[in-house]
Amino acid sequence: MSKVISIDKRSFDLQAADWIRHAVMSGDLAPGTRVTELALAEQIGLSRSTVRTAMQRLANEGLLVQHAYTGWEVASLTPEDAWELYTLRSELEGLASKLTAERLDDAGRETLRAALDELVLAVQKKDRRHVAEADIGLHRTIVRLARHRRLSAMHSQIIDPIHLYILSTNRGSFDDLIPTHTQLIEAILRGDAANAHRLACEHVTVSCEQVVKQLERRDPG
Repeated sequence: MSKVISIDKRSFDLQAADWIRHAVMSGDLAPGTRVTELALAEQIGLSRSTVRTAMQRLANEGLLVQHAYTGWEVASLTPEDAWELYTLRSELEGLASKLTAERLDDAGRETLRAALDELVLAVQKKDRRHVAEADIGLHRTIVRLARHRRLSAMHSQIIDPIHLYILSTNRGSFDDLIPTHTQLIEAILRGDAANAHRLACEHVTVSCEQVVKQLERRDPG
């Protein structure tokens, strides 16, 4: 008798979520764009129920918004939303930087240096999208190396929408990214937990101010 192969339907949900997430991050689905289960199901090639589950997942991540009676749309970028996300990010990444400084081993040091090198390379190439990905990647690495499961879970809920804010507002010079991140990484590598915590919070606070100001200039109302 041939063996029955069980198909994990959750994998299709994840595939659909990844497809939609990529479309949002790439700009193919811009903030404020209305989307429907039917249209996305046809584009992705999966069932509406699978796509609906994926959309709910992305709503939990903050990338999609479901409105009663009017359907779905890609989350709009607002100063208020940015402030909420970045203030949470400051607390989470401040704690993560502190914990990583306290717990870092040799393998973690190499991982952290590699993540910083990737950001330096992206800045040198002046590739805006690569810079955003490397920036987020470095902070994800710090959070992962903190080895705090609940902290990591909370951070994962806010980092994708923050990535979208970075992509949408990071239009100027990248020169200040390397010094600020280098200072943070050096503090972590030294095991200077207090300074790592302070630098991480300061970095996110400054980023928050810059993002909010850009959004307010776009829409003064």
